[in-house]
Amino acid sequence: MTAENPVRRTRTAREVAQSVGCHPRTVQRAVAEPRDEFIKRSRARQDLALELKNAGLKYREIADRLGCSEKAAQNLVQRARDRHKLTSAT
Repeated sequence: MTAENPVRRTRTAREVAQSVGCHPRTVQRAVAEPRDEFIKRSRARQDLALELKNAGLKYREIADRLGCSEKAAQNLVQRARDRHKLTSAT
């Protein structure tokens, strides 16, 4: 079972569970984003990072635009490159 209206959250499952008196796993199941939607959003973010890198931006600039760390920006670019290599090889 996943959330009918998934939204990005600011509190952890543990924090919510403590406030309502249930187990964190119960909260996680109730508010989880459907996997296919997560993968779609994740791949779009990776592709954007790769586009920015191909446009000549440095990892620090990509990180600033995406609101993440420089290392996370590097990982996003690498994952996009790896995924594109796999799809072009098949």
